[in-house]
Amino acid sequence: MAGGVVWFDFENTPHVLFLEPILRELERTGWSTVCTAKPQSQTLELAERRGIPVEVVGGGNLKGRFRKIVFGLGRAAQLAAWTVRRGRPRLLVSSSRSACVAAHWLGIPAVGLLDYEHAEYCPFALACRPLLLPDLLCSGKLPGTVWEVAEFFEGLKENLYIDREELDRDVARASIGVSSDSYVVVARPPAGNAHYAHRVDESTSLWLRIVRDIEAGKDSRIFLLPRDREQFDWLHAVFGDRRRIHLYPTVLDGPSIVAAADLVVSGGGTMNREAAVLGVPAWSVFTGPTPHIDERLAKEGRLRWVRTDEEYETVLSDRSPSLLPPRAPYPRGFDTIMNTVLGRLEQAIAERDRKSPPEPAQVLD
Repeated sequence: MAGGVVWFDFENTPHVLFLEPILRELERTGWSTVCTAKPQSQTLELAERRGIPVEVVGGGNLKGRFRKIVFGLGRAAQLAAWTVRRGRPRLLVSSSRSACVAAHWLGIPAVGLLDYEHAEYCPFALACRPLLLPDLLCSGKLPGTVWEVAEFFEGLKENLYIDREELDRDVARASIGVSSDSYVVVARPPAGNAHYAHRVDESTSLWLRIVRDIEAGKDSRIFLLPRDREQFDWLHAVFGDRRRIHLYPTVLDGPSIVAAADLVVSGGGTMNREAAVLGVPAWSVFTGPTPHIDERLAKEGRLRWVRTDEEYETVLSDRSPSLLPPRAPYPRGFDTIMNTVLGRLEQAIAERDRKSPPEPAQVLD
């Protein structure tokens, strides 16, 4: 890693998408990069699809908070050992808790990105200088330790990659074989193994009810996007071969299929926010601690909460949701992030040079 390498770690599938533009821009400006990844959900498949070589470190999906903490610390130790073997990087750029813990142990400078205030934040507060957050969180209730290291960028993390893609709705619909007059619903089940998962059985039951009601209603096409192989097998057993339901077994270009949709019904997270950026109505059945960003998107009319039967009856009584103007672009958000990363690299190099003893002067005969 000598010569100035920037380290990226992908701990979950969305990390690949929103960190890739930063990685590509660093490579364009002459920096070398190296990537590690956890084999969770569709992380490895998406990295391969995007042409990003990764080294696999750690295990896959786990359930239960205690097991996640124990195995997270174990992965941090594996990452620390990997870093020692490969050589010290100049900087870590990541949304990975395990990588932040490893960086903290080894004294590696780190820049973190986070957009959910109820996530486990301690590793980021320990390692990241700064921790970059979407500007919607300026008005959120953040822990004091996060405020101490927080800096804010315009837009959502989904803007980092969607703003760079020329997504045409008609092209996107044609790519999945639907006509302009079809009603397209993209649906993703709740995540059962997230450390903030809460009342998953209730949200999953409601999500299934919504999908079944949509299938039984107007002439719609429903595209189911499982998070992993376990969800694929479950959905295949539930829905089997239905004419109007399409179940995808492999990783997809998420923004493209969202751009083709008339409605997104998801268990929360990245897909709902991709919909918000693209102007596609979204229903969230997420029952974990309410994200401040999603509350703000709901106030903007870009997201509807469907967490109870009563909320579901309310959205059904309203008129059909219509497309909205995109919540994009936010070029200054990406510029802020890049300036921060490059500034942190310069600072890390200056600190290294100060600590390195000067070369002895040569004595000429």
